[in-house]
Amino acid sequence: MQPKHFLLLSFLRENSREKLTTISRKTRIPISTLFDLLKELQESIIIKNTTLINFERLGYHTRAQIFLRVGQNNKEKLKQHLILNENVNNLFKINNGWDFLVETVHQNIQDLDKFLDKLNNNYALEDKQLNYLINDIKREGFLIK
Repeated sequence: MQPKHFLLLSFLRENSREKLTTISRKTRIPISTLFDLLKELQESIIIKNTTLINFERLGYHTRAQIFLRVGQNNKEKLKQHLILNENVNNLFKINNGWDFLVETVHQNIQDLDKFLDKLNNNYALEDKQLNYLINDIKREGFLIK
């Protein structure tokens, strides 16, 4: 990747809705070049354009990060359940004694407890570690000036 690619990515990471004309003025890179760079990035580097949400303003006041360990027999079933579950915001396959790292969003602690009880009852979890997410300090900050 050329420095121009990183520069464009930096602007897009800061505000993905920024117009190419504005970026062109700020970077002094011609719009046609930016358009070509963007097309290249969309075909190779950019996975998805998305919106970050303030969950509390939507009425979801409980966020948690949960480490899960499950028996080999239930691993694929649990994975499919978590992929389809509406409360799961992010799901990662991890190592060091854990199978999954799950970030969930709930209206309240009682909803989170029901979610965890269902996982325990249906997938025979071997172990779990729950951490409440209290406050975002830095979120999606890589490649932003």
